[in-house]
Amino acid sequence: METDFIVETHGTIWTFEPVTQRAKNFTGTDLDVQSWQWMGPKFGVDHRVAQDLLSALEDEGFIMEVK
Repeated sequence: METDFIVETHGTIWTFEPVTQRAKNFTGTDLDVQSWQWMGPKFGVDHRVAQDLLSALEDEGFIMEVK
């Protein structure tokens, strides 16, 4: 199975990198990611909501690689 998102924990900030086209499309159309959240190909979220986002993406059928 192909990894859709690479997730990295950085203390209070977690980054999510959509790597498949499906993940990129979903991020662009179904997630409310603001321009200031982007750090190159990754977007950052506060650790307090990161686990909920991780669970929601898994519920959508995405495969995660958590580092």
